[in-house]
Amino acid sequence: MHPTATWLWHLLPANPIVVRTVQGASRRMRHLWIRMAYLGVLIAIVGFGLLALGGSGASNMAELAKAGTIIFAFVSYAQVALICLLAPLFMAGAISQEQSGKTYEILFTTPMTNLQVVLGSLLGRLFFVLALLLSGLPLFAFLLIFGGVPIASVFVAFTVAGLVALLVGSVAVMLAVLQTGGRKSVFLFVTIIASYLVAAWVLDRNMLRVAPHTTWLTPLHPLLVLEASINRANYRPPDAEALAHLPGLMRFYLGRPFAAFACLTGIVSTALIVLSTVFARGIVQNAGAVVWLRRWLRLGARGEERRHEPRAVRGNPISWREAHTRGNHVVSVVARWGFVVLTIVVLLVALLKYHGAGGAPAAGQAFRVTLTVLLLFELAVIVMVAIYTSAGAVSSEREDGTLDLILTTPITPHYYVWGKLHGLVRFLGVLLAAPILTMTIVSAYTVIGNWFGWPTAQITETVVGGKTTHELILFESPLLLAAILVPSTALCVMAGMFFSLRSKGVLGAVIPSIALIGAASFVLGWCGFYMASEVPFLGPIVNGFSPATSIIMLINPWLHVDDFSSDPVFGRMSLFMAAVVSAGGYSLMVYSIQVGMVKTFDHTVRKLSGTG
Repeated sequence: MHPTATWLWHLLPANPIVVRTVQGASRRMRHLWIRMAYLGVLIAIVGFGLLALGGSGASNMAELAKAGTIIFAFVSYAQVALICLLAPLFMAGAISQEQSGKTYEILFTTPMTNLQVVLGSLLGRLFFVLALLLSGLPLFAFLLIFGGVPIASVFVAFTVAGLVALLVGSVAVMLAVLQTGGRKSVFLFVTIIASYLVAAWVLDRNMLRVAPHTTWLTPLHPLLVLEASINRANYRPPDAEALAHLPGLMRFYLGRPFAAFACLTGIVSTALIVLSTVFARGIVQNAGAVVWLRRWLRLGARGEERRHEPRAVRGNPISWREAHTRGNHVVSVVARWGFVVLTIVVLLVALLKYHGAGGAPAAGQAFRVTLTVLLLFELAVIVMVAIYTSAGAVSSEREDGTLDLILTTPITPHYYVWGKLHGLVRFLGVLLAAPILTMTIVSAYTVIGNWFGWPTAQITETVVGGKTTHELILFESPLLLAAILVPSTALCVMAGMFFSLRSKGVLGAVIPSIALIGAASFVLGWCGFYMASEVPFLGPIVNGFSPATSIIMLINPWLHVDDFSSDPVFGRMSLFMAAVVSAGGYSLMVYSIQVGMVKTFDHTVRKLSGTG
């Protein structure tokens, strides 16, 4: 064999890391269940979409093709969003295992080159994500039967998802090589990705977009690239004549969003791989740059003893520790408060734009869409952070031996579990303030606007029974949202702690927690959302058990609550009862899980003792 071919053969196909990953990782039962769950989510989206669109009377081929196009768009967006949010979670386990086992230090003692180590690590991480993508290919092929979906759009959807996975994998390799990518870094990366996806979409939709053309932000956002490829009738690149006066590179960037996105992700991924290859062995042998960076961020050296002034501990010491010492690094504090500031700034920008429109119905609808997306984004971040922090509440202490020390004290299991729950909810208080403040600002704007007679404080829209004019939002919406959001967050924390107590590692608790909370929210939200608009009084109560659809219901009850326009007093009573019943139900579930954890605490801890 030619020397070049031999070198390429050992670089990728015969790379020992790739061979080990492909032979071993795909055989694990846990990975099979994850692939089944991922495919199940996509199948559920298709199934419910067919039921919803089929019930609207799709009786001919043209309507069936239109329904297929809509479902394909939803599935494509869901696939890219899942890859953006789940790929870093899957890679977190590999990074933490490599750091705890000193994997890179061992690999660099072998005859393998830097490029073999880096590419092997990258392909090893991408293998599982690409397997998830390929598992959904038959589902996309099924959607082609309806018509209305060109084959090219299927390849675009998979290519965008694959490029996103490549970029995320390259970042993960860089973090692993720099020895700075632990679980906290990866989950912070997930939060940044989610923030960027929502903030960029809101910016493009409400400030930059001039229908029906794309903007300069389109090639930088995977979901916007998909929209430009799927929904070309309403969102397409500018004509060649409009770009003729620009330089060639700008014409390519603005005129071909998908190609520009592919080039940018490829260039960035290649640059990260090259940097990891060039500096890998030197960084592992001498982590001076990493030490300098940690000192500059006031994080201290890895493993260094942290020193601070003595502080008074009040109340439950477990609760105090979780609320006051968790996430007190500079990066964590900036991330939490930056999240609140960012969401408030986005809201104020959207509110100012709506106020300047003078009460136009289209502007009111656009503002409500922006408010809904913003609140759902805030809810998603809160749930993810709640699950992650609670999933590591017990298992991480078991791994580092802290739990063994705590069990030698007079602290009882009830005191420990309740302290964890109370402290974690207090820790999440800053994040919980974001959606409540968001709703409060809009509510205050509505009240002040009605007082001064602003036309933007009222909105006219078409509901069942004709047109209606009403206030922009109910003034009691912030209180109802807080009543639903706080206990539901406590339930997410308790679910994460439940699996954390029974898992050997953090990721083993994160994945089932996300699956359980996601499945319950999907089922309750889907059923409750349609019940709210069809069944009086009982429908909003059932819908209250899903925070996501409750947000949609509270923003516009005139449209999503049965007979709210004709009888607003009864409608408000049903919303109040929905908040009260859901809060009581969440609290009862939290109490039940806590009692069960306390009863089996000693047995479970002894069973997993020494297996962390």
